[in-house]
Amino acid sequence: MQMRGSGTRHEHAIDAGRALMSLHLQHLPSFAIARASSTCVTSGRQKCQYGGGAGYGQIRPAEEDRLLDLSTPQDGRRVEKRAPSIAASSASSSASDPTTFFSTVLQSEEQGPECLLPTFSSGTSSYGQDLPGEFDMGNFIGGITSELEQRQHGLNLTSETSDRTSPASLSPLPFPAEDAHANRGRSTLPPDDTINSPRSPVAAVPSTGADCPILDIWSAAKATYEEQLLQHFLVIESPPAIFTPLDVEWKFVKKPLLALAREFNPLMQAIYCFSDIHKSKYEGRAWRSAPFYYRLASAEIQSRIIDDVTESILKKVFAAVFLLMFAELMSSPDLSRPGNSYLHTGYLLLKKFFNKTKSWRGHGHLLVSWISLLDVKALIAGRDGDPLVELGDLSGSGSQNQVGSPNSEKQATAGEKEADEAFSSPSFLVYDAVVGPAFHFFVNAQQVIRRIVRIDLHHRSRGTLSDEFEVLQIAHKVGADLESLWNSRPAVLDVYDRPEELHDTLTRPVAVQVCRTFRQYIANFLANFIYLHRVAFAIYPRTDRVNGAVDKIIRLASVELDGAKYLPVSFLWPLFIAGLEGSLPQRQWILNEMRRMAENDNIVQRHPNADKALLLLEEMTRRQDASKASADSKCVRKELFPDFFIMI
Repeated sequence: MQMRGSGTRHEHAIDAGRALMSLHLQHLPSFAIARASSTCVTSGRQKCQYGGGAGYGQIRPAEEDRLLDLSTPQDGRRVEKRAPSIAASSASSSASDPTTFFSTVLQSEEQGPECLLPTFSSGTSSYGQDLPGEFDMGNFIGGITSELEQRQHGLNLTSETSDRTSPASLSPLPFPAEDAHANRGRSTLPPDDTINSPRSPVAAVPSTGADCPILDIWSAAKATYEEQLLQHFLVIESPPAIFTPLDVEWKFVKKPLLALAREFNPLMQAIYCFSDIHKSKYEGRAWRSAPFYYRLASAEIQSRIIDDVTESILKKVFAAVFLLMFAELMSSPDLSRPGNSYLHTGYLLLKKFFNKTKSWRGHGHLLVSWISLLDVKALIAGRDGDPLVELGDLSGSGSQNQVGSPNSEKQATAGEKEADEAFSSPSFLVYDAVVGPAFHFFVNAQQVIRRIVRIDLHHRSRGTLSDEFEVLQIAHKVGADLESLWNSRPAVLDVYDRPEELHDTLTRPVAVQVCRTFRQYIANFLANFIYLHRVAFAIYPRTDRVNGAVDKIIRLASVELDGAKYLPVSFLWPLFIAGLEGSLPQRQWILNEMRRMAENDNIVQRHPNADKALLLLEEMTRRQDASKASADSKCVRKELFPDFFIMI
């Protein structure tokens, strides 16, 4: 009888395992299953590899205008070459004579080590500890059988139904343990349960599958956790945006995003992904479910932009891509598969749909502008591909939302109507009337960086007389455009240090926040003059414009610190670039402030790369002091870090 009972339990476990596998496959789009099946190989046991093709961050030119092919190498691995030590590289650089900027930088670029991304084995996931690279049905069913036997053994030892088991252990998906059985049927959870309270333990599970099927437990746990993710998304005050201040704009955007997500599944999956990472950081634990949601959103996004796409769908696609890029920024490079990063390939969307997006207003205008600003940061960090110098002005003639004609209003969905209403509210219109022109100025200034990157030594030939003459001509034109942009800046920017002058128009908290935003806009604009000098005029002495920009950035940061413990995360780039050209006392002040930013106890509001930026600044200034020549950021990053792609 004992053997017969054991066999019955094994049969039930196998049936449950097959059902779980079927449910897991149902969550993938049909085209994804077909694509995975077509690449299945047999090597002892069945495994599936998704995709193939170009390596990490490399997009073939012929594919740029096609569907975004965010694929990985066929073997699923990257080659890592160990870089020499810093001391060794410094010794070799100091031995060269004579020492100039081009002899040091160009020589290190040619002879320096190739420091590629870390190795990713095909059997171990690079984006989640509980997401294996291959699926073993035998081990999967065996794990479920073992779990059921342990639970049955525990129930036989005691008559109390106190056995508590995590649904995550029974699920092929990495959802945290929740009170799934007890909460089945509950549509919402109170905010304090979502964020601040510890998770409730899992209720006792009956021993018979008929009373409480395993699939019901898993489905309830997934639905409960996703409801918590949505509630957490709504209470996020302002995420750490390194590309632009979002303290005020975020509260206008998050509810329309959720309304649109209820009509567009890829956007909902992107919200789950972003919220899971943010919630995990908030609670001080490792995220687990984000890679699953990232892959679902990415697969559906690619399927939606194969053919002609309507403006309505395209805005939702851009919203999903923005959240996925933001999620990568907070967790990269662990979130996405190698080569699947939207931080590296998002520029393809900007390039393909530029003509459709340049006339957008309201939330669509903000989303495409934010993606463009993120792409500029990625470009400075070293992403491959077209710099999109011809991208031009994404902000158009203004950022005020326009409802549209009655016909378009009639065709709008409920989510689109809610988004239009949010960006037509009096509070947003007044805020946009004050900040909108300054944001337009800021976006234009950041697009100029694309022209500066195009003339650096990683994007064109440098070092010869003809090369340098051509670079000087381009650089003088860029500098003149920056001067013209500054001279035509909105007059409201000049109240950056006088918030009291806005109290008659805005409430005191909003006036203070507006002035903080203006200071960050101006500091990032001034950083362009320093960046241009280091790229084009590095062999020449610092100009008055460069010295003045360094002084002004430090003064703006000093004003920002009045009443604040830490500088905003978008101040890190101006401080970093100013520290490379500042005097010794200025550099010391900047290093101290960057160190405080890196030691911020609030990990949710901390710059994700503050510690690396601090280390990079210290090493680059050390080399510059020793060689009396400018150090190139990308060359030094290749020697300091396994992954040189660091967005500051």
